[in-house]
Amino acid sequence: MQEHTGTSIAIGAISTFAFAIWAPVLAVMIWSGITVYAIVKWIGSPQDHASATTLLVMLVGTVTSFPLLLAIGIFFISKPMRYGRKRAKKDAEQVALPMSEPDRA
Repeated sequence: MQEHTGTSIAIGAISTFAFAIWAPVLAVMIWSGITVYAIVKWIGSPQDHASATTLLVMLVGTVTSFPLLLAIGIFFISKPMRYGRKRAKKDAEQVALPMSEPDRA
């Protein structure tokens, strides 16, 4: 019997799907972030230039958030694979084949 086959297939499918949609999701997230930053900048102080540091931090945060969320999801999905089920106490104590007592004469 192969254990955890379903969990492994689920992790592979989720990873494949997530990395397949990574580029469009990343593009939408970056576009949304820059749009929100531009609106806030326009309302707050339109005469100043955009901050390159702010845009860089937003870009780095956006790029790292998607793989981080994927890794956290895979961590929780694969949790049952890491910890084996507790066996009955009888099975845990027996480490060798049972042997009969020697005959004492």
